[in-house]
Amino acid sequence: MKFVLVPGSRNYKDATNRFVETAKKYFKTSIAAPFSEIKTIVDKTDRSIIYRKTNLCEFDAVYMRSSSPDISYAPIILDILVDAGVYSPIQPDAIPIAKNKFYTLKIMAEAGLPTPKSVLMTSPNIVQDVVEYFDFPVVVKLLGGMGGKGVMLVSNKSDFAPIIDAMARLNQVVAVEEFLKNPGEDHRLFVIGDQVSASMKRKCVKEGEFRANITIGGKPEKYKPTPEEEEIALKAANVIGMEICGVDLIPSENGPVLIEINDGPSLKGISTVTKFDLYDTIVKYIYDRAKS
Repeated sequence: MKFVLVPGSRNYKDATNRFVETAKKYFKTSIAAPFSEIKTIVDKTDRSIIYRKTNLCEFDAVYMRSSSPDISYAPIILDILVDAGVYSPIQPDAIPIAKNKFYTLKIMAEAGLPTPKSVLMTSPNIVQDVVEYFDFPVVVKLLGGMGGKGVMLVSNKSDFAPIIDAMARLNQVVAVEEFLKNPGEDHRLFVIGDQVSASMKRKCVKEGEFRANITIGGKPEKYKPTPEEEEIALKAANVIGMEICGVDLIPSENGPVLIEINDGPSLKGISTVTKFDLYDTIVKYIYDRAKS
């Protein structure tokens, strides 16, 4: 059997290498094929994904861990691979949803899952209407931000219009979300198949910081999710079409609230606090599903 990992343009090389080496335990062939070296062919008689003269459509399994800059082509490549019979734990249609923070919340809210009150802003023209809709502070997010970057806390109404104006001048569409009072933490639940295989708490450690992402200094800690959190995470993964994903929740005064789903979540922090080999668990799951 043959396995290919398609790392995103912003993925870490050590994680890519770890996945490929781990997959060699289960698959006869295990390679990484970055987007920059993939040739996609579509004509009347052929739809192929070529990496160094190798047709990836002839592989048994693919695990795509795309990044936000890959959004215009990642779903197309994965769609061709899946149509060719290559097993993927992520459905092609799930990628555009996961890569857009507002789109994610829209789909999750429609499924009845708890999400923050949110507004999509494509123009500064509706600033006053948005100001009247929210109590402050509010959270402003770039739609394709990663690792907590592109997320801003706006404390008062007077600061809101200048920030939205600046984003518009940079041609950035943003999502505005209610600020959920919480103890300065969020919870990452790692879904593999029909169970939450690992979880962690991420805490803000910098004074004045409200983001708990590890890439910007958040501290990972051991955490056992509540049954309600597990139920939300599993339903979210099923709704979006991902058998492997990271689901981020914020504990609020009214219970856990879903804020994000990651199709290629980092394993660094969660592997450290759980001492659990997620690489092996993920690859073995993919192997078993592809074999069946």
